[in-house]
Amino acid sequence: MPADALLVTVVVVAIFVVFAAALAYADRQTSSGRIDSDSKR
Repeated sequence: MPADALLVTVVVVAIFVVFAAALAYADRQTSSGRIDSDSKR
């Protein structure tokens, strides 16, 4: 595998991991106070 293709693969995987971590963090933040956030709307 060429080095540039490997670099692109690593970058895409890193972006996916960061996105998944952000979703997990947001879900953990909202799941703890879901009742409060629904009552504010």
